[in-house]
Amino acid sequence: MSAAGQTRREVLIDFYRSCSMLFVFYHHTANVFPDSVDLFTKFNPFAELFVVISGFMVGYVYLHKEHYGELVSRGLKVLAAYFVISVPVAIGMAVLGKKREPVGQAIFDVITFQSEPTGITILKFYGLMFLLLPLILPLFKRNRVLVLAVSAAIFVACTWFANTEAGGLENPAAILLLFSLQMQLFLMIGTSLGDLHRRGRLIGRPFYIAMGAIFLFGVLLDGWLGFPSNGEKYPYRFDKLINLLWSLPLLLALLWAVFASAGRSPAVALVLNVGQNSLIAFLGSEVVRQSVKLALLIGGIHPQVLGQTLVGLVDVIVVTAVLWLYSTHWQHRPPLLQPQGGR
Repeated sequence: MSAAGQTRREVLIDFYRSCSMLFVFYHHTANVFPDSVDLFTKFNPFAELFVVISGFMVGYVYLHKEHYGELVSRGLKVLAAYFVISVPVAIGMAVLGKKREPVGQAIFDVITFQSEPTGITILKFYGLMFLLLPLILPLFKRNRVLVLAVSAAIFVACTWFANTEAGGLENPAAILLLFSLQMQLFLMIGTSLGDLHRRGRLIGRPFYIAMGAIFLFGVLLDGWLGFPSNGEKYPYRFDKLINLLWSLPLLLALLWAVFASAGRSPAVALVLNVGQNSLIAFLGSEVVRQSVKLALLIGGIHPQVLGQTLVGLVDVIVVTAVLWLYSTHWQHRPPLLQPQGGR
């Protein structure tokens, strides 16, 4: 593969990651209120795509390194960033929220994962997984089939529990543990795919045939079940997994088509900034979300579907614009793709 082709392939991965993140930001902000209407209960594979791509980058970049200190540093940085946002939000909720509680207790609950005042729960999962990866990756290199089998078995056991018993779980820390044990499968699948891509064995006719077969099987199975509601995935449910079998391959194909047709447009260059600055993007998105939530609560506004959609789009636009300013004026880094006609 040529260097140009390799670079474009990596830019496509960044595009996938950026688009998945922007939809997650939109979805979290549009559903600020408990009475909000979720418009994407049957097509929302974006969070899973983001986790798979994160695993892909682990397999592509970190798997064959001799030392994994960078992953530990990354995990600590992610957890620190989560607390930087979550602790002030918890303090604000303790002082201004309907459920008044001592500020010290609110801070303690956040630090011990006993409460979740934000919409960036995924950062806790990432922080913990990055801390554990130095133990997992050496095992993965020795016997990836066994590690993937154990990972899948853990997912099935935890998802069975979520379908039968998790309704009684109320402790956020217990729910986070269950969710992390489920989502680790997507991270490990992504790690395997990233390693295959690193060795030049991923992209080709077998991969496309496999994606087509998974899509067809997923559509038929989900249709046979009557396309049940798939919005709930924290913790994960089997109906969401079935939905993912067809929605994720379809999403990959749709995003590939968009990238192939507009890969060098200014809009794509803007979107790519999000994936290149993922941690800052998550933090910025939550700041916007909490600001919108506070403004709507103070104003006593409960927007309907159109209003919720516009609120979600505000988050996407603000985060995208701020990250463009951050990349161009602070980092002084040109975009990966220049518009057509430019250099």
